This record gives sequence, structure tokens and C-alpha cells, in this order.
Amino acid sequence: MVNQVHKDAVIGIKKLSEADLGTNSTSNQTHIGLFEDTLVFLDIDPKMIPSQLIYQNQVLDVLALLDYIQTPSGAFRSPKIRKGNEQELRVGNQRVNSVVREVRSKVQISPSSNWFLLWLVLDTNELVFLLFQENSLDYKEIVSIIGNLGSRNQIPNTSANFNDLVNYLNTKIEIVNAEYYEELEVTSQTGQNKITKRLILRPRDIEKMNKVFQAIGKEGESLLNQYLESEKQQKRIKDFNWLNKSREMYMPYDFEIIQNNDARFFSDVKSTNQEFEKHRPIYLSENELKFIDINKKNYLIHRVYSVGTTPKFRMCNNIHIVSDIFLPNYEKLVSSLEQKKLSIKGVQLAVPTNLDKLNFDEEVILF
Repeated sequence: MVNQVHKDAVIGIKKLSEADLGTNSTSNQTHIGLFEDTLVFLDIDPKMIPSQLIYQNQVLDVLALLDYIQTPSGAFRSPKIRKGNEQELRVGNQRVNSVVREVRSKVQISPSSNWFLLWLVLDTNELVFLLFQENSLDYKEIVSIIGNLGSRNQIPNTSANFNDLVNYLNTKIEIVNAEYYEELEVTSQTGQNKITKRLILRPRDIEKMNKVFQAIGKEGESLLNQYLESEKQQKRIKDFNWLNKSREMYMPYDFEIIQNNDARFFSDVKSTNQEFEKHRPIYLSENELKFIDINKKNYLIHRVYSVGTTPKFRMCNNIHIVSDIFLPNYEKLVSSLEQKKLSIKGVQLAVPTNLDKLNFDEEVILF
């Protein structure tokens, strides 16, 4: 999970007033007040924080424009999020709404209803806001966890129902960010920014996904190692060698597999948390493609998927059709560029698993 609630967070839930919502004709309030001690993990500077606003199982990119009152002792208290002016809402070439503006826009569907705003700090020190209406599904679920909501609720990590509420919120954050996490996975694999689901780039998310993806890759190899060990014990294969068991060897394959007839195969494990049916691409480097071209039918791809839930794999034994297509065209391009004193570095070929003529065996459920 890339984004999750900070383990020491204090979760705030507030029933929004007419002044907070901008529906009170006698008030010119341009902010929504938050509670003391709920933002202790945030630096006072900067005061413009890229945040998420979740509403009706959708997530929006927003800015939390934070203000505090500074006491004579130098301490900061009474945090609030501001509506902001148009100049403050420009991030590079993007115009991003503030939390307050977005909340006030959403409540127009039913301005006389009771509205609640929940906020929390993520383990990346960013903010998530959840806007929900009384008697909505979110309202009912939260009430079932912490009891009836008053006008002000603070749930620290010492609260008996903190963990249950965090589990509910982490699941919601995971669901609404599913497409964004897929883009992060691709960005992590390719080293290129493939993010379209966020208006503001979040380097911490990319850094964290790099670690997550490395862990997914290692877990995928470990799962296949267990499977091959079982195959060896049952004498369905003669032997195998996991090259990266102790450390990453940076070879164009992860396993050598020796069949009972002494035929030697090379397997590269491509792991993902996503389902196979989404046909997320497999990425092949130039070195891998060249090695595949040499070994042709002795090169296998083990696509390990659903790593974080119910891990499975499907094996492809004809990935060489990709190198057969790619390498002749690539060599022509390289030759043409060399004539102009240009070169290509760091090739990553994206291969969808539903590519025509690519053959994946039946699904195998792992341990």
C-alpha cells in the first residue's frame, strides 16, 4: 500500500457549520477550522500541501492552504484551511482547487443536509480529507466503528476504535487510488513519469512505490522459488537455481530450470499486484531482448500477479516472438541514428500480456 494512515495519527471529524460551508449569508468566513493536535506531523512551512479529497468513492487532487495563529511564545495553534485566491491555486501550469472550494462546491447538491469532514495525516506526511453526508454509507460505517458523531470528534491512536477506523480508511484510500497506484507501478518499472491521475507530482509516492515494487519483485521470485522447489521434490523437474536468492545479480533472467531430460531453460519473473486480466505490460530491457533472441524457445516469462492478495502465475514460452519483431527494427533505428551521431540509452519495451500470438499457459495458484 503506497498511501496509508500514519500509525500515530490523530484523526479529526467535524460536523461542518453553515459558516464552514459558505451557506450562511451573514458570514464571510473563507476557511474551515481544524482541531489542535491533528496535524502534528506536518511542518509549519510550507503551508500549501498537495492533498486528497475523497467524496463518494472518488478522489480529487486538491490543495490544503494551511494557516495557524502564532502565540507570543512562538508556538502555532488553531490550524485552519483557507479558500485561497486564484494566484495561490496555480501550481506550475496547473490550476488546482483548494479543499475549501471543493467542499463548498460538493455540498451544493444538498446544502441543508448535515455534512461531515474527516481529515488525517498519511505516513508520507500528506493530508487526506473525506467529505460525507449524514446517512451516507461512509457515515454509517464510521458510526458503526466509533459511535454517534457529534460536532467534534478526535480519535488518537490510543483510542480503542482507532485501528478499526484506520483499517476502514486505508481500504478506502486503496480503492479510490487504484488507477493512480497502477500508474506509479509503471513509473517505477520504466523510470519515466507516467502519472496522469494526479495534477501535482508526489515524489514521496514515487520513492515509496520504488520500494514497494522492489518488494513485489522479490516476493514474486520467492513465491516461484517455493513452487519450483515443490516441483523438484515431486520430480517434475530435475533441478533449478535462483540467481537472486542472496542478492540481485542483474542478469537477464532470474532462474535456471533444468528439466528431467536435462533441457535447460531460463526464466524471468515479472511480478505485479494487479490482476492478469488487466493486461498490464511486461517491461523488457535491451539486454533481456538480446538474450531472448539467442535462447529463443528456452526462455520463459513467469508472470506472477495478484502478489498482495492471492498470488498466481501464468507462464509464457514464446516471448521470443517479441524479440523477433523488435530487434531487427531496433538495429535499423540504431544504425540510422549512428549516421547522425545519435544514440539510444536505456530501452524498455512494454509488452501487453494480451499481445497477439503471445501464449500464456493456464493459471497456477501459488502458496
